[in-house]
Amino acid sequence: MPIKMLVMVRRRADLSPAEFRDGYENSHSRIAVRLFGHLWLSYRRNYLKSARNFFGDQSGIDVVGFDAVSEFVLRDEAAADEMGRIAREHAEMLQEDEARWFDVSHCWKISCETIEEELGAFA
Repeated sequence: MPIKMLVMVRRRADLSPAEFRDGYENSHSRIAVRLFGHLWLSYRRNYLKSARNFFGDQSGIDVVGFDAVSEFVLRDEAAADEMGRIAREHAEMLQEDEARWFDVSHCWKISCETIEEELGAFA
């Protein structure tokens, strides 16, 4: 059964949003695809453009606490185990690159159970 992971990251305070995005796209995501891409069914990076709470207050993404949400889907539990093994094998390199772009104390990796709604009946 596929496993969806969300990774919510905050950029380092000394990086502009453009610098962060450039680093994520041209460094960190390239490393991730090279190391783990063969285990994934999909990989997306979503950069926050604006943020509002449910009451319409637009305080900006700084209040939300992260700059991007990445999502990847692993084939199955065996792929997740293999990803962990590869990550441990390359931990030093991964941590060095993460430290270049992320405020790692404010980054989260979340495993999700996804429920998709069939919307055809509402069309």
